[in-house]
Amino acid sequence: TVTERFSEPHFPECFREYADLLTWDRYWTTTLDTSHAPFWKWFVGGKLNASYNCVDRHLDRYRNKAALIFVSEDEAEPTQVITYQELWVRVNEMSALLRDFCGLKTGDRITIHMPMTAELPITMLACARLGIIHSVVFGGFSGEACGARIVDSGSRVLVTMDGYYRSGKVLDHKANADVAVRKAAEEGTRVEKVLVWRRF
Repeated sequence: TVTERFSEPHFPECFREYADLLTWDRYWTTTLDTSHAPFWKWFVGGKLNASYNCVDRHLDRYRNKAALIFVSEDEAEPTQVITYQELWVRVNEMSALLRDFCGLKTGDRITIHMPMTAELPITMLACARLGIIHSVVFGGFSGEACGARIVDSGSRVLVTMDGYYRSGKVLDHKANADVAVRKAAEEGTRVEKVLVWRRF
């Protein structure tokens, strides 16, 4: 049973069962390193790409199957179904924008301040594809709160959205981005670029 397989006598090697379901660029040497507690390290020496594992590896089998389904709060708006193939295209387009337009590379940091739309995971997967560290700020937080998180993370780029539905009203989310950029600047962090997904 699962309970037996994941019981204490089998710890930590029991986690190999699920780790082996992923595609690894480089297989790990140690499942769990506890030598510097409480800073435990899992799958030491291993290397994988989360974006590849979420999207690319499913293309052969599920290319035309739904990967994302977005249902808007506005019932008049059609449900958005994005296949794995479409997701792959959109993630790569966003990756190219982050790399070529923003000049971002592995290890750079950005802040994402967006509502729960399909573009949010697309942006996150694009960051993961390039190894960009992304701080996701809850879309309902104020511009000031977002600005503080930009400063904390040292982000060079902010990704946001023009607006979204909340309780039957369209909210101007870009206005929060403007406040966030000003707040970050006041605290000594310059946001070089603001990317705005257009929803309306």
